[in-house]
Amino acid sequence: MNVARTRVRALIASLFLMTLLSACNGPRDVRDYYFPARDLSEGLVYCYENTGTLPGRAAVEYTYYLGVDVDTALYLSVTQYSDLLEPQQQSRQEIKNDGVYLREVTLLRPDTSGSVTMPTTLLYDKAFPFYLEEEPEEAYGYRLSFTDPATPEVKTYVSLNRRYERDTAVVVGDRIYRALLFSLEGEVSMRDPEAGDISPQFTGYEIYAEGLGLVEHRRELGSGAALGGRLKERITMAELLERLEEGGGR
Repeated sequence: MNVARTRVRALIASLFLMTLLSACNGPRDVRDYYFPARDLSEGLVYCYENTGTLPGRAAVEYTYYLGVDVDTALYLSVTQYSDLLEPQQQSRQEIKNDGVYLREVTLLRPDTSGSVTMPTTLLYDKAFPFYLEEEPEEAYGYRLSFTDPATPEVKTYVSLNRRYERDTAVVVGDRIYRALLFSLEGEVSMRDPEAGDISPQFTGYEIYAEGLGLVEHRRELGSGAALGGRLKERITMAELLERLEEGGGR
């Protein structure tokens, strides 16, 4: 008998009962399922095992989360790295009472001179809800735009909507965690005055575990192509740098 699988099923059953009970008390508070920003004051690297299908991507992808408490505001700084520890995307999120809001997103593209910085314009800024209605009617998401200096005539829009689907449970390391499953719907729209517009869409899901934050994600891009990751471990930046120096970071 698979003991871990049996424990997961038992936990899911208890979570279902808890969800029914909490539904009687108005909107449900799920803030504990997002990244614990106050506990990340010294920063941690989340190591995600690559579960996607695109060729050429690293086996493990790294994201650094740092909680920053400034006066009366709490922020979460997020930096996504390549396997060579090159920054690819940086964002700043504000943790408010009702949810998480994007305040800044910057994209970075490798270049012969180093990297090209591409600031974005936030059109909608919702990142994660802290309260769930018994029957959520609206998706929670964001929309941003940016221009690559290499093609200044082309403007790109990125939209992502999250919708709560159900409670679940996940295993990370040797522990079982309560978790929330969100479905995803998104679009990447490129507006080119010469070549015309294209707007490929994607779907997927995200799983957020209590006390950890994002532990699994997947984006189906079409034609069998997908991006995905599953949390393998959390380590300090110093430990990651040491591994990379020893050649064991990839």
